[in-house]
Amino acid sequence: MPQITGKDKKIISLRQKDFTGKGIGESSPAEALSHVFLRGSISIEAALTMPLFLLAAAIILSLFLMMQVQYTVGNALDCAVSDTALLKRPSEKTIENLTKAAFYKELVQQNVSLSFIQGGAAGFSWRGTKADQISIDVRIAYQIKFPIRFFGKTAMKVSQGRRMHRWTGFQQGERTGTEGEWVFITPTQSVYHENRNCTHLKLSIKSVVAASFKKNHRYAPCGHCTKSQKMGRMVYVTEEGECYHYKIDCSGLKRTVYMINKSQIEGKGPCSRCGGN
Repeated sequence: MPQITGKDKKIISLRQKDFTGKGIGESSPAEALSHVFLRGSISIEAALTMPLFLLAAAIILSLFLMMQVQYTVGNALDCAVSDTALLKRPSEKTIENLTKAAFYKELVQQNVSLSFIQGGAAGFSWRGTKADQISIDVRIAYQIKFPIRFFGKTAMKVSQGRRMHRWTGFQQGERTGTEGEWVFITPTQSVYHENRNCTHLKLSIKSVVAASFKKNHRYAPCGHCTKSQKMGRMVYVTEEGECYHYKIDCSGLKRTVYMINKSQIEGKGPCSRCGGN
């Protein structure tokens, strides 16, 4: 009679063939374990690297926001000092106070996010600021808060300064009998201005979130800073302007102003806002 033998038992162990056809038992213990955990390794790596990626993205975005605040504060300081430097008669202490007032006014007009500044509007230190009959020397110090804690630090100390020569010559409204009327012009405009504070010369810059700006606006793209460029997170406009800008330092948002005698104007008409009467 034929002998009935029992079925061989299937032995399951690490000595199996991997997907390459190589026996796992023929590899070292480290290689054998790597094959066992191979299927779950991608998920583990993704779980470990995703928080690091999000942290790096948050840090980079925070740095850009801090740079924007620093630049806008510096621009407000430039405007404040350039305005008070044109004042001839006020005393040194009055010039200091007027510079501070003009600075805070520019912060409001340029929509500076004071939430990033430690202490808000009261967080600016003016130690070292002084003025005399010749120049204005402004020094401000403040701290920009990190949106997220960075190596245990919550804020970054920033100091900025401006020094400008005060105007000591002829002032608008003065008459000497030999000199005529003085007006203000720019290198690019075809008109002259009788008032230095004309809105065509003193721009009020506003920052607008690009997502809300796309829905409804009346502005045309700037011919300088929007060519072949993608719209970023913010755009910049002026209340009296007709263009929107991608960069706050665009030349279309700045004015170089010269004061000349009206008798020297050639081919320029009066401004419709300040000199059209």
